[in-house]
Amino acid sequence: MKVDYSFYTGTYGGNRISQDDWQRISRKAEQRLDNFTFGRCSGDWEGETWCNQAKCAVCEMAEIMQAYEKRNGKTSENTDGYSVSYDTGKSLGSMLYDVVRVYLGNTGLLYTGVDAEC
Repeated sequence: MKVDYSFYTGTYGGNRISQDDWQRISRKAEQRLDNFTFGRCSGDWEGETWCNQAKCAVCEMAEIMQAYEKRNGKTSENTDGYSVSYDTGKSLGSMLYDVVRVYLGNTGLLYTGVDAEC
């Protein structure tokens, strides 16, 4: 795991995810980050200039993912008359990509083009 719970609570200052849930949710967030960066974040991050930005992106993404899991897409629910409203705005993937773009947008990790050196 690239982002441990002590980084989440200490450096990032997070408090929304319990230590018991951290490993599962952060692993999902790390996988999303790796996907958004086309595998450029699959190795060891330590020593990279963008290491702390990537870790903070994972933390913020993990919080969003946990909140999304808890509400299951619902924005409101009324059990007496059984009325449920669902969020039809931005998708989870879109919200997570926006986070990654804020933290890593200027690092070249999100570049989708082809290198001319090939």
